[in-house]
Formats: sequence, structure tokens, C-alpha cells
Amino acid sequence: MVFDTNVVISHLRRQQLLPAKTVLSAVVVGELETFALKADWGAQKVAFLQRIFERVPIVSVGAELASLYAYSKGRLRGQPLPVGMTARDMGKNDLWIAATAWYLDLPLHTADNDFDHLPALGLVVVKELPR
Repeated sequence: MVFDTNVVISHLRRQQLLPAKTVLSAVVVGELETFALKADWGAQKVAFLQRIFERVPIVSVGAELASLYAYSKGRLRGQPLPVGMTARDMGKNDLWIAATAWYLDLPLHTADNDFDHLPALGLVVVKELPR
């Protein structure tokens, strides 16, 4: 499974490690490190975050993901979006996170609605309730 940033933050708040078989996008790692700096997280919270990063695979953004990123924006020639689907404005980071889950054929776990339109393209989106 691939976790969106908000799900990882939920685990951090509870001091709960991520489940086995979790994968993180490098984009999520970057967002979390940015949040830690901006909010001046304490040493204990930062250490726990680093512990999470050490325990899960982190998938880099690369050429393999680029075509899925472009497709989700409706930009690939010869590969139109399904009938009735239009490209939606999503944040670039969310697009890369979704492309990671889609490329790995893993469900994307999130606590927000940013990915609700992507199951029509074949992405499994699992809603996690914030705790």
C-alpha cells in the first residue's frame, strides 16, 4: 500500500509505525520533511519520522512514473481518458503520489478527497479516517 502524507501524519501523532508492506513516495517524504521544518517539530517527533523512513521502501519519482503522471492530466496522445472523464486540477505532489501507487499497482491510502476521481482510471483509493 502507498500512503498519502496525511495518513503518515496520523501515524506520527499516535507514535505508530506504518504497517508492513507500506511504500512511500519520495514526494511524501519531501512533504513530511518540509512540515517538520516549518512547524519546528521536536527532536522526538523528528526521530520517530526518521525511524519510519528507515523501515519502509521509498520510491523515487522517475521516468517510469512520468507517463502515468501525464495520463492522469489527460495529456498523452493516443491514450484518451475514459469516456466521461476529464483531467482534473490536482496538486502536482498529489499527482506524483497517485502515479506511484498506480505504477506499483498498490492501493493508495488517504484521508482526504483529492484522489476521489482516480478509481475511474483504475487506481484503488482507500479512505482512512483521521484519528
